Amino acid sequence: MHNFLDTIYLIDYIAKKGRKVRQGQIMENLWEIVSGAPWWVYALFIYLVSIGIKSTKPCTVSIYRVVLLPLFFVAWALYGLYDKLVLGFVSLIPLWIGFLGLGAYLGVKEIHTWRISKNRHKGEITIPGNYSTLVLIVLIFVLKFFWGYFYATRTEISYWIYFADTLTSSLVTGFLS
Repeated sequence: MHNFLDTIYLIDYIAKKGRKVRQGQIMENLWEIVSGAPWWVYALFIYLVSIGIKSTKPCTVSIYRVVLLPLFFVAWALYGLYDKLVLGFVSLIPLWIGFLGLGAYLGVKEIHTWRISKNRHKGEITIPGNYSTLVLIVLIFVLKFFWGYFYATRTEISYWIYFADTLTSSLVTGFLS
């Protein structure tokens, strides 16, 4: 017990007396991260947010168009999974499949209460407006941006980081799908 308390006191001392963060340093670091991204990342973000904003209003769309956005995110998640498989983390496949399925289940539970009307002759459906698509698009983008920055700036990455990336990416992608 004594060692545990010593450790707590040491952590507290380092937090209070150790490296002092000067005011504004966090914002400077955040600005470095954001400004280091290539231009196409911002173009993609603007495009995805515009899709999310449009989804806040009821709209009638073709079934093919409804399938496109989830397919885009699933392809993006598969690309991320492939990168991890190349590194030898084959054990992430069941995790990816399981959490993609869990996310899809939660997504189906959410839209179960929506009033969706179908026009089979035109191949269109009318979807009520909601904010879940916008929130999920931004969430996926921020997660992918964070993980991309993390991987680009670290030389040694533990299995658990890949595990957390796979878990969050597949869960949110499954929900959107």
